[in-house]
Amino acid sequence: MDEDKRITLDNLSVRYRGAEDAQLKNVSATASIGQIVGIIGNSHTGKSTLCRVLAGVIPNIISAEITGSCEVLGHSPVHEWPNFNSLTGVVLQNPAGQLSGLADTVADEMAFDLINQGISEDVINKRVANVAAQMGLTDQLVQTPESLSGGQMQRLAIATAIVTQPTILIMDDPTSEMDPLGRQQFFHWLANVQSTTVFIVSSEIDDLSEIADRIWVMDDGQLVEQGTPQAVFNYLDADRQIPKPTAYQLAAGMNWHLSNGALPVTPSELKEAYDGKN
Repeated sequence: MDEDKRITLDNLSVRYRGAEDAQLKNVSATASIGQIVGIIGNSHTGKSTLCRVLAGVIPNIISAEITGSCEVLGHSPVHEWPNFNSLTGVVLQNPAGQLSGLADTVADEMAFDLINQGISEDVINKRVANVAAQMGLTDQLVQTPESLSGGQMQRLAIATAIVTQPTILIMDDPTSEMDPLGRQQFFHWLANVQSTTVFIVSSEIDDLSEIADRIWVMDDGQLVEQGTPQAVFNYLDADRQIPKPTAYQLAAGMNWHLSNGALPVTPSELKEAYDGKN
């Protein structure tokens, strides 16, 4: 595969200044353009650090020592930032912290980067309206960002990241403050995203199993498993203490297997396994 059509991490290690231990340890992985990569693992396993490297935040904003390499679609977020920054949309754990703080309304906040890019007012208005509809924020466009709920603030952070139409979207736990309906709507939207390479950290195992092309499992700064959701969860070591998808647990209890011998990890696979038993 051409280098400019994949994401390649090669023995990537990261240690923050002043820290004794590395936060990432010899991480090697690949993913393809247009894929959704779900990143999972317990707390303090390096997931957020990995997102920061992929986004170029480390070492360009947050200082850290890096060895190994990170290449994203033919570019280095480590060495080519801020040019690389123009390709990315980033949603980190604190949504309020990534807003400009200069906008009077939600609409103005969404338009902030587009105005700085010199995009015409007509195009800005169309993009803002379109993204607001996607994120369920149309009724909030005239409100102040500070008046939003936690879940709405997360949706606004996502909206500001995607309104620029990035090639790469990097999201670190973007649904942590959303209610169940908000999370359902978000993952439905994400499943239909096109022409964008997505990295998403999330503990929503069932949702990731349905939408992700690849799952990366982090443990103690190391990438310990990578593959399709079905492959990862069928062979994931129980000692990792990462919950299995609901479909997997139900199928295991009923001894329902797919034709390839694997246990299902999504509702559609669960139905296929059930039909195969009847």
